[in-house]
Amino acid sequence: MEIPCMTSTTFFKEHENLSSSIHNSAWEEIQKAGEEERKLAIEAGDVGDDGIPFCTVVADGQWSKRSYKSKYDALSGVATIIGYKTKKVLFVGIRNRFCIICSRAETKNETPGIHTCFLNWKKAATGIESDGIAEGFLKSVELHKLKFNKLIGDGDSSVTKRLKEILPYGPDYIVQKIECRNHMLRNYIQKLTFIAKKTNYPINLRQFILKNILRFRTAIVTAIRHRKNENVPTAQKIKSL
Repeated sequence: MEIPCMTSTTFFKEHENLSSSIHNSAWEEIQKAGEEERKLAIEAGDVGDDGIPFCTVVADGQWSKRSYKSKYDALSGVATIIGYKTKKVLFVGIRNRFCIICSRAETKNETPGIHTCFLNWKKAATGIESDGIAEGFLKSVELHKLKFNKLIGDGDSSVTKRLKEILPYGPDYIVQKIECRNHMLRNYIQKLTFIAKKTNYPINLRQFILKNILRFRTAIVTAIRHRKNENVPTAQKIKSL
């Protein structure tokens, strides 16, 4: 097309400008989402004795590479908190274990030049999710004038443990953890599959489990939907399940 390629200096300059614009726009949208979530909480009467509204959030971690439950060595990770009612992002906690400029300088035994360093995490990759989510809870009142009273997430106990350690809203305000249905069902299927592969059980029983494994999941989902639509107290719905 005979279009000259930009120089590396121009590229990095434009990259820096775009990165700043994207970063600022993202935080503006996060602030707007917080205002919307706060408004819905006030309208629903979800306000604490201290006058601060509270809401339920969904949180999970994302990494630069998949671990497949064995190799946890990702160099970058993100913890995201989403409002349950608005379905919008309320917080993003980024953790980086690597900086290319710092790494090159260390290899050459030199002092890194002046640069924007993204290295902010020197611990194991497994702690990225819990630390990022904990930061979001600690900053929720400052950012959104909101408390996150319930957390819907996967079965990762490290997040619950971290929140109990930091007590983001004080010792008298314990965050309630609710396990995500999708993660619970996934773990259920994984455990059934594991049992079906154990040779110390009869082959016919193991084959039956593998053949009907999706039916077991469907039965649970259908039962949940049925009980959820019943016109009885929540405690009775849970007991019936």
